[in-house]
Amino acid sequence: MPRLYTPIAAQRGVTLIELMVGIALGLMVVAVASVALMSTRSITGTVSESTTLQQQASYAFNVIGRQIRQAGSIELNLNPNFSMGTGGTFTAMEPVAFDAPDPTGARPTFNRNASTVTGTSTPTLLVGYQNYIEKIVNPSNPAQTITESLLRDCLGQNPGKADPALAPVIASQFQRNTSTNELACVGTGATAAQPIIENVTDFRVRYALQPAGAVNMQYTTNPATIANWGSVYAVEVCLELTGTQSIGGLDGQTYKNCDGNDTSYGGRLKMVFRSTYQLRSQGLAG
Repeated sequence: MPRLYTPIAAQRGVTLIELMVGIALGLMVVAVASVALMSTRSITGTVSESTTLQQQASYAFNVIGRQIRQAGSIELNLNPNFSMGTGGTFTAMEPVAFDAPDPTGARPTFNRNASTVTGTSTPTLLVGYQNYIEKIVNPSNPAQTITESLLRDCLGQNPGKADPALAPVIASQFQRNTSTNELACVGTGATAAQPIIENVTDFRVRYALQPAGAVNMQYTTNPATIANWGSVYAVEVCLELTGTQSIGGLDGQTYKNCDGNDTSYGGRLKMVFRSTYQLRSQGLAG
C-alpha cells in the first residue's frame, strides 16, 4: 500500500529587519524605564531632603522657643506675707509675689532690662532668666523634696543647679557659624559654641518694640537702634536652610529669602522658616 506522510514545512528564523525592530523597541522600553527611575529617585531625594530640613527647623525653633518663652522670668515668692491694715483691708503684699527673698542673702539681683533679651548685628540673639531652686516633691519619694534647680540653658546645662549663686542667670546665646553653616548656641555651662542644627545658610532676628506711651508696634532688625531692651515685646527668628543635593528643574526659579528678596535657588533646595515669640515679661517698658 502507498505510504502516507505529511510534508514538513521548511524552518526559518527572524530576518535582520525584524531583529533590528525588536532591539529598537527594547531600547525604547529601557530608556523610558530609566527616565522614570531617575525621575522617581530625584523626587524621592527632594522629598527626603525637604523632610530633613523641616525636622531641623522644628528642632531649632523648639530649642529657641523654650528659652525665649522663659526669658525674663524670676523666682516667685510662694509664701507672701499678707498683713491687715487698720481699716480691715489688705495692704500691699510685703514682699510681692515676685522675686522671693534670697535665703542666704548672696544671690545677685536679676536685671531684667539687661539680661532678658539682647542682640548684636552679627546677628546674635541672647536671652536669659533668673536661676533659682523651687521645692518640688520627689516623685519616687513623696516625703522628700528636690533641692536643685530644674532650669537648663539651650544645651541642657546649669552649672548652678545646686547653688544658683554660681550661675544667677540662665543665658542662651544663638548665632550662626558662617564657616560650617551651623546654628550654634553658647549656654551658661559652656565656654564655646555648640552646634544645634546644620545646613543653615542664613539666620536673622527681627525685634518688635512697644515703647512706653506708644500705640503701634515698631519693628527693627538693627539692634544698635534699640535704646531700651525692656521695650522689646516680641522676637521673630528666620532660618534659611539649604539642601546638599543638586536638584534639576530649579534653573531660573527664585524664592523669598529672610529679607523678603527674590533669590535664585542655585541648584539646591532652599527653605525659609519663620517663627515669632512673645516675651511675656516685656513690653511698654519705660
